[in-house]
Order: sequence, then structure tokens, then C-alpha cells
Amino acid sequence: MKNLALALALALAIAPDEGCSSSTPTGADAGAGATGSGGAQGGGGTSHATPAGGTGSATITAGANGSFAVGGTTAGSDQGRGGSVGTAGAGGGRPNSGGETQGSTGGATAHGGSSGGFSSLGAGGSSGLGDNSGLGGNSGGGNSGSGGSGQLGGSSGTSSGTGGQLSPQEVVKLMPPGWNLGNSFDGDPDVTSWGNPAPTQALINAVHQAGFKTMRLPVTWTDHIGAAPAYTIDSSWMGQVTQTAQWAVDAGMYVFVNTHHESDGNGGWVTFPASTSDAAAVATEVTAVWTQIATAFQSFASQLMFECFNEPNEAGGGNTASAQADLNMYLEACVKAIRATGGANAARIVMIQPIGASPIQAGIQAMQQASIINDPNLIISLHTYYPTNFGLSTTPYAWGSDSDYTSMANSIQQILAWLPTQAVVIGEWGSMAAQSTSNRAAHALAYAQDTTTAGLVPIWWDNGGSGTSSFAIFDRNTGDQTIPTIVSGIMTGVKNGQAASNSWATLANP
Repeated sequence: MKNLALALALALAIAPDEGCSSSTPTGADAGAGATGSGGAQGGGGTSHATPAGGTGSATITAGANGSFAVGGTTAGSDQGRGGSVGTAGAGGGRPNSGGETQGSTGGATAHGGSSGGFSSLGAGGSSGLGDNSGLGGNSGGGNSGSGGSGQLGGSSGTSSGTGGQLSPQEVVKLMPPGWNLGNSFDGDPDVTSWGNPAPTQALINAVHQAGFKTMRLPVTWTDHIGAAPAYTIDSSWMGQVTQTAQWAVDAGMYVFVNTHHESDGNGGWVTFPASTSDAAAVATEVTAVWTQIATAFQSFASQLMFECFNEPNEAGGGNTASAQADLNMYLEACVKAIRATGGANAARIVMIQPIGASPIQAGIQAMQQASIINDPNLIISLHTYYPTNFGLSTTPYAWGSDSDYTSMANSIQQILAWLPTQAVVIGEWGSMAAQSTSNRAAHALAYAQDTTTAGLVPIWWDNGGSGTSSFAIFDRNTGDQTIPTIVSGIMTGVKNGQAASNSWATLANP
């Protein structure tokens, strides 16, 4: 579950804030978690008690991209027209030949790559040989005439049908809005431990059909990792994770897979700060675990992305120099492990975070000292339940004044000032059900609009369940929207933000 975010105060300054912790979910409030105290200085997520539950069961092996023959005419977005026919490549790509990217236009036919290419989110090339909008190989795929293997392919293809890769800055323009499958695989030890039902393909399809382009898949691996030195991940758990990610890929979504509660200061094995020897041991386990995760997803198309950690933090919060140094060591271990598996992972997008994923200048600057920071395929993630007296509080606050709108825009502009060149995702945001639904919908529209116009990707935290501390906007059993006004607010906000630069929401023109 979401653990901590930090409020960005007025006048472009950051003020300390408190976060939220989760107790074991039970009954009607399962999946929601209770409000608790946050870390010192608002420096990141705090505790989560471990929920009880059973173990998972095996489903499929990793990377099983099935063959599809789906016409792109149903895959186009509001601003894009799909190609008329799509056929699968020899390796079983999923080539919906449509352009779900804004402004793209599909060609007559688009073909999946011979090694499992994925051209579903980009327009087909004029002769089916790539993606004229830059999402496939523009000058064609391989010798077999296949399209670029990745949705994120660039302007030219290679003989194997793989295109170059869009930069993270270009990719984030295609990703809004996003949705978290929270309190599912981040449960411990089981996917139902938070009280939510096991996710289904129908649920993920419903989320995508509602307009969400990205799914963040939080995963807690701790109770599924074997002993040193191999740290072998249980194949049943890995199978469930890869199956769920595949459903989202098949739906046409971008997907982030992470390690979620390992590093958030609640007794996980990724600890801060640590002695030199302990930190080295943690880095060794990070390498082993991420090598396995990366290998399991190696054959996935490039819209499958990784996120090293979630709100990495000291127990009780904090933002000390030693914790930041440890985090940089762990980030380096994670990214290097992923890259070392080769293939698509050599250039797959990886998302990293400062301490707590908090929008604090000191933490962001410390993260920039990591040796891997110049990797060209990194995205920065921040969590901003802004403002926390609304987004993270069960005490009603009548959000929506002129100053609320101004402060929100200022908080996002501050992030841009600190991260002017790097691609940024707001990995978690939202508001609790204790707040007025009308205020929540207005806030959702404004925040989605402001982040999108700033070039950021808003990914709503949905923890399922019910009760005052729930962020749920979808019924986990049926896929129905439980709060349609929030969903429509997010969609309208993203549309407004994409319409023109600097289209900040205001009370007079939300």
C-alpha cells in the first residue's frame, strides 16, 4: 500500500509532513490500511504490518507472448487511428496494428516482429514495416519484413526486426494516465493477504478500457525468496506476477514491476542505513533478486518496465546522508543486474526513486550522485499525495479554493525545477474516501491536468477495499468503476493537460 508522500508547500518550498502506515487489513476495510505517523522530515514511507494469508499458486511461465491477430481499428485512441489489419509475427508478437498514441495514424497493415514484436501501441507503417510515428522501426523491420520489435522502437530497424528505443522523455508522453494494482501482489505472503480478490484479466481489461494507459504492479517478494547465496525466487509466485503483467501488456498497457515492501522501513531485507558489510550483503541480494526478475521478463515487449524499489526508507522515516549513500549502492546493484541480463533488458526502461520517493530536494540531489544516473533509459519516480492534509487524511478538508489550485501548480513546477531534464512519473497519488467525493473528483481532475501539462505521468494509487482510508476507484471483483466521477476527472484532466502546454487547472477553469 501507499505508505508516505510529502506535501509540497506554498511558495515553492517543501515542508515536512507525515505519512501513513498500514495495519493488517480485516473485514470491510481490507486493502485500505489505517492512518499512522510518517517518517521524520517526511522522508519516505513508513511501516506496514504484514497481512496474514496463504501462499500463491503457479499459473504460467514468464514471457509467454501469445499470438494475436487483432485489427487495429479498435486499438486507436481518441487522437489516433489504427491500421485495419494486424497479424502476429513468428515469435508470437501481439500486433494490434492500431495507434493508441495521440496523433498517430496506422497504415494498411502492421506486422508483429519475427521475434515476438509488439506494435500495438504505435501506428503501423505504410507498408506494415514499422511505425511511422517512431514507435516501431521507421525504415522497416528485419529481413522477414516484420515490424520493429518494440512499441518503444525508434526511427530505424535492424535486420532482426528491432527498432531503436524512444527516450524516456518521449515515452512518458504516451503513458498518462496510470493506475496502481495496489494491495494485491504487494501483500505478504499472498496476493489476497490484504483482503482483495486475486486480480483477473477482466479487471485489467476494464481498467484499460476506462482510459488508463499504464499499470504499476507492486510486488512484495520477501516471503518468496530462498536462502543465500542463490536467493531463488519461488517459481509459483513468479508465474503469477508474470501472468498478471502479461494481461496488462495484452490489453495494450505500459507496465511497471517493482520490489515493493522490501525497502520501505518495515523490517524488509533492504535496510537503511546499514554498516558497510551489511550494505554490501544487501546489494548482493538485490543483484540476485533483480537478475531473476529481469530474466523472467526478458522476452516481454519494451512497454514492460522495471522499478527498482518502492519508497526506500529508513525505519520510521528519515533522510540521512548514510541512508542516501546506501540507496545509491542498491540502485546501482539493481540497474546493473538488469542490464547484465542482456537482450531487451540492456535498454529496457528502469524507474528509480530518491529516499522515500519523496519530492525533497536533498533526496533528489543525493540520488543524482548514483553512478548509474546517466543511464539513458531511466525514469525518476516520486510519490505526491498532494496536499497530504487532503490526499492522505481521513479528516475532511474542503479542497478546491483558488489558493489550493495555485499551490498545486506551484508544487509541480518545483519538481520540474529540480528535475528539468529527466523523465518523471508520479508513481502514486490520490485521495482517501473520507474526503468529499465531489472534492476528490475536482482534485483528481486538477492534479491529472497539472502533472500531464508538466510532462509527468500521474499513476493513481488504488488499494481496493472500502472504508474511509480506501483509494479504490474500481471494484476488484467486477471491474466496475466504483467512483466514476474520479475516473472521468482523471481522464478529463489528462486530456486538458495534453491539449496545450502550460494548461494549468484553476478554480475558474478546472
